[in-house]
Amino acid sequence: MRAVKTILLALLIGTISAGFSLAKEGSKTTPVVEVEESTYDFKQVSQGEIVKHDFRVFNRGDASLEIKKVKPG
Repeated sequence: MRAVKTILLALLIGTISAGFSLAKEGSKTTPVVEVEESTYDFKQVSQGEIVKHDFRVFNRGDASLEIKKVKPG
């Protein structure tokens, strides 16, 4: 009977410590991207005409935001 209680206590302690470990992982800082406008309509553009538009991207999170790849749509 004592061995069963010891095993149950060990399982309980293991479960509780695993829960605390997961709670710490969930509180990691993360970047949060915010884009003012995700699309822009250039209307009609003549061939050879150079067009330009700036998309403003903000990081509202508390970790560094890395933009690794941008593709035209």
